[in-house]
Amino acid sequence: MSKKKVKKVDQRLWMHAVCHLSVVPVRAKPYDDDQLLTQMLFGELGHIIEKKNKHWFKINTLDDIIGWVRSTQITLIEEKTFVKLMANSSVALEIAYPIFHEDMSRMIVIGSFLPQYDGMSLDMPEGKLIYNGLAKSRDTEIKFDTFVKIIRRYIYAPELKGGKSPFGIDAGAFVQIAYRCLNIFLPRYPFEQSQYGDNVIDFLDVAKMGDLIFCTDEETTINHVGIYLGEKSIIHVSGSARVDKIDHHGVFNTSLGKYTHKLRIIKRILADEFIDAETSLP
Repeated sequence: MSKKKVKKVDQRLWMHAVCHLSVVPVRAKPYDDDQLLTQMLFGELGHIIEKKNKHWFKINTLDDIIGWVRSTQITLIEEKTFVKLMANSSVALEIAYPIFHEDMSRMIVIGSFLPQYDGMSLDMPEGKLIYNGLAKSRDTEIKFDTFVKIIRRYIYAPELKGGKSPFGIDAGAFVQIAYRCLNIFLPRYPFEQSQYGDNVIDFLDVAKMGDLIFCTDEETTINHVGIYLGEKSIIHVSGSARVDKIDHHGVFNTSLGKYTHKLRIIKRILADEFIDAETSLP
């Protein structure tokens, strides 16, 4: 009896993936209870590196973080689909808002990508989906005061190391998603973000709203970041997303009545013209 030929799988068909769910954990090892490295939001893409049985994929996210995701929580795509989804994505600006496909809906969160979004519908491997919320395309502009109002919506979001959603987020992800709303794509972690751009602000007295405030731990390693709101205040994630006082010593937690983070460096990523422009909600 001749052996049945096994059909070869074209490896190129599963070398990329897109997140089709609201928020998906990326873990250090392929176990549900292992360390949370980061999360993938709806529409985020990644490169598949390895498979482990039928349940796990090792993925390199577009944040350049390598970890493991459940096979059922991402959709495998081929190269041409990856390129298409990568080419033209808008960013969702609503804290949480439904998208619709046929008679089903799911919630997505702020910072999610909307591939090929035309103001009403977006393209995913499953077909066209409808999104009627506020979004930022690569071509549209957001006023600076709109940006500030968007990031203030995070206040009281609980801190979650590795989290990227308003229902659990860390300091680096908060800044990354905030700037993503302006089509500025920062790295994932505070230390990496501190290496982005060259415009260092020497003194807090000349800092402007939107500047990034980087802080250190006891060993002088940059491990925390927040966004300057002006008037010696900072919005950051510490226990939860919150607004605290900031001076040349560091962040003063008004609830605890003590300094919690040492000021290390201030950087300006946004253009002065954008910060200084007279702004109003659309």
